[in-house]
Amino acid sequence: MAGKSGKGSDTAEKANAKAEEEGKKNPRKSSAAQSELGKKGGKKGGKKS
Repeated sequence: MAGKSGKGSDTAEKANAKAEEEGKKNPRKSSAAQSELGKKGGKKGGKKS
């Protein structure tokens, strides 16, 4: 993992940036952001944790 586990804001900022690069406002819909957040893939309709 990338250093800080527990404080999510740092990772969230990276995910938001990647979502913006993909042209998606919501990082949950961005596969790059999903992988940055450690989710498996960026598929829609997956189980919510």
